[in-house]
Amino acid sequence: MSNPLIVKREKNEESGVVTIHLKGRLDMTSLDPFKEVFTEEFNNGNYKIVLNMSEVFFIVSTHLGVIMSSYKDAQANSGDLKFSSLTEEVYGIFDLLQLTSILNIYQTDEEAAAEF
Repeated sequence: MSNPLIVKREKNEESGVVTIHLKGRLDMTSLDPFKEVFTEEFNNGNYKIVLNMSEVFFIVSTHLGVIMSSYKDAQANSGDLKFSSLTEEVYGIFDLLQLTSILNIYQTDEEAAAEF
């Protein structure tokens, strides 16, 4: 099934890292497709995920809950959830909620992937 939030998805077969480029508003209308991003990857055994959010300019708290739950699930399965290229708006929300001290945030996909 095609997910309207995913612009591009790449998997490095050597490292097992999946990089997903998201686009759009992460509001209540996109909640199910956002959850599906993680469900699909986890169901396929992919727990090393980089989310590129360079084209996401809005996120609601419900999605932050999905992020934190997925972060815990990934770590429980010897993986991690990392973020790259956050827009100023999204970074500001992460920072305000002190998620920047919990989550791994990088400037580029390559920097994030190298930390696995």
